[in-house]
Amino acid sequence: MPRASNPLTATIRSCGSALGATFVLSLFINASMLVSPLYSMQVYDRVLTSRNLGTLVLLTVIVVAFLALYGLLEYARSGVLVRTALHFETALRRPLFETMLKAELSPRNRPGQQIIRDAELMRESIAGGTATILCDLPWMPIYVALCFIIHPVLGFIALIGAATLIAIALVTNFITNANVQETAKLTNEAHGIAASALRNGEVMRGLGMGDIVLDRWCGVQSEAQASAASAHEKNATMQALTKFVRLAIQTALLCAGALLAIEGMVSPGAMLASSVVMARALAPIEQLICQWKRLVACRTAYVRLRQMFEAHPQAPAPAELPTPTGCIEVENAVVWPPLSQRPAVKYVSFSLQPGECVAVLGASGSGKSSLARALAGVWPLADGSIRIDGAAYAQWDANKLGKHIGYLPQDVDLFTGTIAENIARLDSGNQQAVIAAAQAAGVHEAILRLAKGYDTRIGDGEVALSGGMRQRIGLARALYGNPRLIVLDEPNSNLDEEGERALAGAIEKLKADSRTVVVITHRPAALANADRVLIMSLGQMVAIGPRDELLGKMRGGLVTVVNNPAPRQGRAA
Repeated sequence: MPRASNPLTATIRSCGSALGATFVLSLFINASMLVSPLYSMQVYDRVLTSRNLGTLVLLTVIVVAFLALYGLLEYARSGVLVRTALHFETALRRPLFETMLKAELSPRNRPGQQIIRDAELMRESIAGGTATILCDLPWMPIYVALCFIIHPVLGFIALIGAATLIAIALVTNFITNANVQETAKLTNEAHGIAASALRNGEVMRGLGMGDIVLDRWCGVQSEAQASAASAHEKNATMQALTKFVRLAIQTALLCAGALLAIEGMVSPGAMLASSVVMARALAPIEQLICQWKRLVACRTAYVRLRQMFEAHPQAPAPAELPTPTGCIEVENAVVWPPLSQRPAVKYVSFSLQPGECVAVLGASGSGKSSLARALAGVWPLADGSIRIDGAAYAQWDANKLGKHIGYLPQDVDLFTGTIAENIARLDSGNQQAVIAAAQAAGVHEAILRLAKGYDTRIGDGEVALSGGMRQRIGLARALYGNPRLIVLDEPNSNLDEEGERALAGAIEKLKADSRTVVVITHRPAALANADRVLIMSLGQMVAIGPRDELLGKMRGGLVTVVNNPAPRQGRAA
């Protein structure tokens, strides 16, 4: 895959000018830092010997000016890095979210929310001290060279010290990298267990699973903390060793400088200046070792992000297609669910015309819901094609295609927000379209009976709705915007008699309005409005035909539906 097509690479390149400016600012910052050792040399070598107060005052004024410049440059560099980090996050936000959603449908390497945390970690590393350290690190050879200029002996001591600290940094990476990786893995696992427990809190309490889930979470959390503690101890050891080496080098430098000064080979000011220069040279390496855990985590985050973008490259924007009428053609469709070891739908072919309603029947695990997800564009096909008005789904922009499809999944999940926002698919929408969708789904009156009507908020800590109410709101959401294809997966599983009547009326209106309707069902009431019936078994289409004719054959035993054997691995269709 070309590097330019990777959004992460493109985003980093777009930050290049700002990072280049940061590097230039670092040049002037490090240059202004040289004023301190130069001031020390002049005070020791000139002022103390000449006892000239005017020289001291003038030198001090110059130093204060340079230190003020140093402070302004540091402020400017921090501001540039903060704005660069904000640009990085903003530019990466959309492709990251879209690619993450695409990756969630992948059979392997599903990133989950860790990818968002990885992007945040990279942003914080750019804005924080890690980027500053990396900007200062290239100037270390210059400081070592200055020590050589003062005297070769002092230069060799500085060179040996710098090489020793670099070696310590490499050893730190070697001994802590595995612990950092393991800690991240276990932490994500612990977060997953906690999130699953929160989602299934009622079931967990009702089945007395609280202590088992708690023990499992505590076990993984303990392993994560043990791994983190091990990494911290190793890093702390290397930090202590780094501080010892730095102080030892500075002491050796002062000792050698004093001997050279006694011999008259360098001045006392040069001796003191070399010590200050060496401290500045070693500071970035010492800070780098202190930040090593974050640096390793940032590198790992970068690799994960890059691999995700490379595994799921972004396709060019498809051509703008006209609003479809709802003519559906399915040709040899093969659906392979994520994490499954076998396809759930195998080489299914049929066609639907606008105004037609087909009911999909079959035993549990026969592939009905997998077919529904493929028709709704939720799961991509492993083989074959699904076309709407002659255009394959792949030729559409997924978001634009979704506006022409109404999908009601088997398990209805509503977003945190008001009922009106949920029906409008979180779009600002217009209230009349929301009410029209609710009326078409037969839920308008039920919503009005709520205390705040359409402004009732649902979600965490808000109003809890019954299963039937959630399903009817989900149906209204599917009908919002007058989509051309409506896919309903078990739409009456939680409905009472009134809800089933409303559903039947909604399907009749959709047919009259030339909408194409696909209903996945087990219950006979949903068959009343079907024109045709499609029968699935073991992931294959057994038969398709007029409703009454095919149901008669099923009653006569002419069409047999076989239950799927329980899959050994993966998720059932």
